[in-house]
Parts: sequence; structure tokens; C-alpha cells
Amino acid sequence: MVVVHFTVTSTITSMSPTTSSVGATITTSPVISQTTSPPITNFNGVTSASSSSANSLSLSLSLKSTAYSPGQEISITIDEKNTFSTENVVPIANKWLIEGLSLNPCGTSKAAGYSYGIAIFQGDYTFATISNAISLNIYDPNDPWLCVPYPGTIDAYDFMPSSDIASPIDKSNPGQKSYAMNNMITATSYWAGNSPNEIKHNFEPGIYSVVAGDEWGNLVILHFTVAW
Repeated sequence: MVVVHFTVTSTITSMSPTTSSVGATITTSPVISQTTSPPITNFNGVTSASSSSANSLSLSLSLKSTAYSPGQEISITIDEKNTFSTENVVPIANKWLIEGLSLNPCGTSKAAGYSYGIAIFQGDYTFATISNAISLNIYDPNDPWLCVPYPGTIDAYDFMPSSDIASPIDKSNPGQKSYAMNNMITATSYWAGNSPNEIKHNFEPGIYSVVAGDEWGNLVILHFTVAW
């Protein structure tokens, strides 16, 4: 497992976390007037980190910048790669270390054929404290997403040598197409409140934690700061 911190001054547009509740047990920074800026925490400018599991898969997380301003777009990239120089068939494990990870409003689902996800949390979290946090909902609840369950059962992923290209293996539905196991997610805001009355918010000044995880137990954490 790897933990990395980075600083952000951000402006957010419209993304949504995987959970529609906000800040339950999260420590948030006080709202600061637009004429002042909170102290900028220096996370050594680190914008990327990775974690490897026993099955030779490496999960990487990266941010486009270490500093954002309110209203700026935060760009997050996640990538799952085979570190073997040969083909690597990895059985599914369902060993998620935290809940609330996703790539879209449908959550971390085999419906999309992905075995990993991300989440943004308000506050400075570590591996020891992240399990008690509640992710921000960065996905617009008004977007017409159609979350259709995967019709079969994914038993494993067949990764190409030294690559993030993989094919889901489904014994009931063979011949699945291969695709790159990487995604870029952007966010400029989050939604809070009870459905259907969620309210859109820009990221308030303070520290945020970005978490990536997969079903094989990999977990990566980066941090950024938003400031006026």
C-alpha cells in the first residue's frame, strides 16, 4: 500500500463521488471567505503513487496537478497493470479494503467490467483512518445513467504481458473483448443532501483525499489542497 499527499487549489465543475452522503465522520476545514486563503499544506508535490499485490498487478493513481483553485477541474487517472513479462490470468478476489469506490454513478460493478475504482474524501485521511470516512458524491444525480447489471459472471481477468490491456473471463459468456484497464475521471464539484434534493457544491478550501482501490486489496491514497 502507498500513501501520497499533494496540494490543490481547486475549482470544480461536475463530478460525483460514489456515495451521496457527505462528511458523516469526516473532518472538514472551516469555510473561508473568498478574500483569504487557508494555509497551503505542502505534500512534496507528489502527484502519483502505486501499490502492487501478490498477483503481480500494480494499481496506479495520479493527479494532473498538486494545486487547484475553487472551480478548477480536478483530473484523476487510475490504471491497473500486469507487471509480469508474460500473460497473467488473475482470478477475481473481492477483497476490497474500503467501500464507495467507483468509476461512475453505478458504483464498482462488474456491470462495467472493471475491478477497481476511486473516491474523493473531504479531509486528510490515511490507511488507518480511511475506512471510517464517507466519500463525496462527485456524480451528478440528474444525469441519466443506465446501470445495467452484467449478464454473466466474471471469473478472472486475462492481462497481456507488461500491460494494462486485459480481457474479462466469463465461462458463461466466452470471447469477451479486451480493453485498457485505465480511466480518467474529472470533477469540479460534488452533490450533498437527500435524493431528489441534492445540492451542488464547489470543493471548499481545505485538504482532500483521493483513494484508488481494487478487488485484490490494492489501495493508494493521494492528497490535495483547495485554496482561494
